[in-house]
Parts: sequence; C-alpha cells; structure tokens
Amino acid sequence: MHDIEDVKGDILEIGVHHGKLFFLLSAASRDNERCVAVDLFEDQQKNLDHSGKGSLDIFNRHLRELFPDYVSRVTAISADSMSLTPVTARQRLGVAGVRLMSVDGGHTVAHVMNDMQIAQELLVTGGVVLLDDFLGPHWPTVTEGFYRYMQIANRRLAPFLIFQNKLFLTTFSEQPEILTRLRGFLDRTLPHEIHSGHWRYTTVADHKVLSCA
Repeated sequence: MHDIEDVKGDILEIGVHHGKLFFLLSAASRDNERCVAVDLFEDQQKNLDHSGKGSLDIFNRHLRELFPDYVSRVTAISADSMSLTPVTARQRLGVAGVRLMSVDGGHTVAHVMNDMQIAQELLVTGGVVLLDDFLGPHWPTVTEGFYRYMQIANRRLAPFLIFQNKLFLTTFSEQPEILTRLRGFLDRTLPHEIHSGHWRYTTVADHKVLSCA
C-alpha cells in the first residue's frame, strides 16, 4: 500500500530485544530509508517492568550473519525511550519521518504514553504504528497506557486492526480508507478465513477496527 500511495519514511522500533520483528519491518525498507532500533540493550537496570531483555551483541550478530544487505541502513541506539520526547526524538534518532514503527519498549503506563506520543510526532501521513501486547493479559498496563494516551495526548492517530496481540494504528484522516483497503485485500486473498468466525468489526477508542481472535 505504501508503494501504491508513495508513502515515504524510515523504519523505527522501540524495544527490539534481539531484532525478530525489527528485521521483518526492515525487509520492507527501501534503499534510501533508514532502519532505527532503540532498546535498553545491556542497560537493564532501567528495565523497570522486566518486559524484555535485549542484547546489542546478539542483535548485531543477527544483523551481520542473517541480514548483511541491511547493515548500511540499520542504526542501533541504546537508550531508554523515556529519555526521548516528541520534541527531541527526530534529532536523537536521526529520522525526519517514519512510515513503519513498532512500539514494544517499556510496558509501564508512562512508557506506553510517552512512546505513543513519539509515534504520533514521527509518523508520516498514511504510516502505520504497531503497539505490542495490546489487550495482553500479562500486560494490562499497555492497554491502560494506550487508552490514557488516546484520551489525554492523542491528536492524530487512529486504530484500524487488532491482530496477534498487536494494535495497528495509522493517521486519523487516512484510517477509513486504510481499513476499507485492508478488508478488500482480505476478501480477495483469504475469503474463507475472513468468514471463518475469527474476524469481526469492533470498536476501539471510538474507531471501527478489524479484529482477529
């Protein structure tokens, strides 16, 4: 969809652990797009809720051995995302705008709210944010942080999909079209699955979304 609509921007993940999802997102990057990985890595004393345990050595080994073609476009930054703000994020991360972003850092309410505010500041029009562990029973703080963000700080993001414990969001004005295109794509490619009873429309923060359970 981003190629069709000519959506341009970098790739960003907050909370990369060893890079499993990060490299999947990076595979969608173009030659002129940067892929930025932010994690505490070995600075685990700041991991207040023990929501992950990243390793820069393992991440870099995976990058060199499994994804050598991406070495030149990947930047790993060791930082607590709470040290970033919407005002400082662009300069600190070296991105002008982001079209694909995963939010999977600290799972405290404060971390989620802060990371979602960074996401809304960096996301380009028509970009997509993935919020990890939304509605996850082990991390109710993620769900609480999301709804607080939507009520208190959100200006421009709207959810459109819940899939495999992730909430997908895009920019507010583009949400209806993206939701329509997503449903059309699923109808064409997975007609039996979409009518299997596992999929339905529901409402999240006053927005119509597709949900798979």
